Amino acid sequence: MDLRDKVSIGVCSPGQWHAMFATSMIDIARSQPQLGQLISLEGSGVISRLRNQVVATFLEKTTDDWLLQIDTDQIITVDAFKKLIKAADKDERPIVSGIVHAGWESGQIYPEPVPCVFKMGGDGEGLYAMHDYPEDAVVEIDAAGTGCILVHRRVWEEMRDKADIDHESDKWCWYRDMPINGHWVGEDIFWSIRVKALGYKMYAHTGAQLSHQRRYWMTKDHHTDYARFTKARHQSIEQTLQVNE
Repeated sequence: MDLRDKVSIGVCSPGQWHAMFATSMIDIARSQPQLGQLISLEGSGVISRLRNQVVATFLEKTTDDWLLQIDTDQIITVDAFKKLIKAADKDERPIVSGIVHAGWESGQIYPEPVPCVFKMGGDGEGLYAMHDYPEDAVVEIDAAGTGCILVHRRVWEEMRDKADIDHESDKWCWYRDMPINGHWVGEDIFWSIRVKALGYKMYAHTGAQLSHQRRYWMTKDHHTDYARFTKARHQSIEQTLQVNE
């Protein structure tokens, strides 16, 4: 990223910020000269509506070069912010995601930790979460959640310029929740599909790790422990089957 570039931060919230998220925003604002405008919109219901409004506000009300979208149930450190802006490049890497650990319902006591960065499987397998990513590296991905994603202005502008104006207008053309091929697709995956169709590559910096509040604050440690437990359980099952054979 050019040192002269400015980064707007776009926030969607239900009307309140978690104190730890607010503290992380203050830390970044005090230490990072790249920080531009803060766009904070609140509402409830369909999240894609708010995300569209954030992007529209960014394009209409600022001249900043980048938009970092982040949710208020996360914590971004100054170090993670620095890694994202260092990895970002207008031409080579106009889209860079952090690693946000979601908690998917598992039917067990605890949710399953899942990193919200995805790759496309072969033979029509669709997207799968990247559990085995390299440490502290910039990797290419096929989709990401929008909990922490840094995008250059030209991506948003091209999406707007190529939108269906009669249907989407120039204000609702970035995010949408809808079914595709019989499966419900959230606004983040839908957005990823659209930017990939325009020819943009997506990246993630695996060193930009964000704690995520679910029933508790989920971190990389939860994901690592869960992966280790799952691997050990699978090995135990395989050994049992071999003995029974």
